[in-house]
Amino acid sequence: MLDKNSVHVWKETLSAKPATRETFKGMHLAVLHQATRQKLGEHLLHIQFETHDFILCELKGRPNELTAFPLPQKDEKILWLGLQFQGTLSFSTGKVSQPNTIFSFTVSEEENLLTVAVEKQWMLLLGITGASRQQLMAEQPKLREQYNPQQNGIMAAVTISYYERKVLEQFSKKTFGPFTTVHHVGLALGELYTAYMQQLDKQGGQGKEEGLIQLYHRAISYITEHYMRADLNRVTIAEALHCSTRSLSRAFEGRTPNLNSSILLIRLHKARELLKQKPELSVEYIASMLHFPHAQHFTNRYKKHFHRTPREERKALIKTM
Repeated sequence: MLDKNSVHVWKETLSAKPATRETFKGMHLAVLHQATRQKLGEHLLHIQFETHDFILCELKGRPNELTAFPLPQKDEKILWLGLQFQGTLSFSTGKVSQPNTIFSFTVSEEENLLTVAVEKQWMLLLGITGASRQQLMAEQPKLREQYNPQQNGIMAAVTISYYERKVLEQFSKKTFGPFTTVHHVGLALGELYTAYMQQLDKQGGQGKEEGLIQLYHRAISYITEHYMRADLNRVTIAEALHCSTRSLSRAFEGRTPNLNSSILLIRLHKARELLKQKPELSVEYIASMLHFPHAQHFTNRYKKHFHRTPREERKALIKTM
């Protein structure tokens, strides 16, 4: 899981990079005049807007390094709707969003750091909480059935449809004032959630496709819970989920990361937690307990993903404690 210390550095970097409004032209949230506009590094634009029970975030650009993006937090858990137009977004659980998809999710305060990959990015994250979230749940029974406020998770993703793009296009043409902004934001979110749930219903009628999507999420959950197993692989996961290895492979087809990379990614995030929470554990011991062939292999993989070695990570954490 990405630590909050890296976010502190990230926020300091933000304040030193002002940008004109013209820079953000073409982004969906650029029409909100009271929104905060910032540059994350040199090549990633960020717009954020908060009002009433709504938190809206938009990222667009091409970062030149992995970027830790902290989702805003409130006293109550936030229900998020994500629209990933381009690029991918990694969650601390190992799940990764896919381009041209819409999905709903929740995260805890401890897991609110998302990783933006080094590729062309454009995503819109729409959060709803408080009474507005309760009203949305009342209007969307199927959403209420799948939402568990005690757990974190990502609901199934579906392809962004023409209708959802049309809703956003109409949103960008609205006139926003002190008394109309909340109405327009709430209306757009309601329409987007309605379209999203309708697509899930249609997908539910597709039988095999739905089964593969569910199998994918079950596999990710299983990996997250059993990452300590030395024999965690395609065969043992398929046996545990009572499916064939062929079905399991099909569930991961076209997804990034694939099955083996998902196992690796989850173990790397767990290693990062151990480096932070268990300073008495050596790098060699962590590599062994997470079943890396040897410490150097672990170090190489860790550096490739987090852009620093485990020892450099631990030194950085100690300095900030």
